[in-house]
Amino acid sequence: MPGTRESDTAPSIGQLEDELLTELSRYEPHEQAAILKRMVSRLKKGRYVRSPIVIVKEMIRTPLVWLLLSMGMMIPILFYILFVWVSLAVEG
Repeated sequence: MPGTRESDTAPSIGQLEDELLTELSRYEPHEQAAILKRMVSRLKKGRYVRSPIVIVKEMIRTPLVWLLLSMGMMIPILFYILFVWVSLAVEG
């Protein structure tokens, strides 16, 4: 029921706004501006809205992660091949 959900969240949002204003009133105006600016920037970045699973999915999709993973798998194989090649060259 969407009607009951909206009525349940409305008073809690008002209480939270009042609590935020009372907490902000403890600081000086320039500190209040810095706090609010930080809150707005975090909201724009979506830190409060997105779930941690979404953040991890975004990290996995970056090409740098896949490049590092592939290099991490290839380096031991290349060292093994180099070791075998050098040992055969020294032996022969």
